[in-house]
Amino acid sequence: MTASSLVDSSEPETGIPTPPGVQLEHPRAGGVRVRVTIAAGDRVLLALPRAVLALGIVTLLVEAWRRRVFIGFWFFGLSFLPWLFGPAQRSLLIGEREVEIEGTPRFSTPVRVLRSSIARIEVGRGAPFQLFRRALTVHTADGQRTRLLVGLSQEQAEFLAAGLRRWLAGED
Repeated sequence: MTASSLVDSSEPETGIPTPPGVQLEHPRAGGVRVRVTIAAGDRVLLALPRAVLALGIVTLLVEAWRRRVFIGFWFFGLSFLPWLFGPAQRSLLIGEREVEIEGTPRFSTPVRVLRSSIARIEVGRGAPFQLFRRALTVHTADGQRTRLLVGLSQEQAEFLAAGLRRWLAGED
């Protein structure tokens, strides 16, 4: 997305309103940064499966301690705790040639999708651990799917999908 394909609603000459919870910024390095505020209810629903799994793991650790097999868990460590909070995907940095998800999960590298590899962009659903909440889905030419900003409202998702499609088509 270029600065003209998504325009900050605070600029009165543009007249393009952004939906509630979406902020557009134009960093000096170029591109557009889209910050999304996800509703508290959706954040709780997104954390629920992780909390249940973490509770199961803690129960398993307590049982292992009681039965004196706790030493086996030291090999794996307690690295699941950062995972419990989930990915902090709250903004996209849309440059001239790629889309980067800012605030990616702690156990992977930053997610960048090249503009040339994107086949289509649609509003889809998250994974089972994300309780199938609404998300932007990027389909690449090699058949892979990348979910962006899980937990969006309908208005936010449609606004961002339309802007990303314009960016992909090269419209200004």
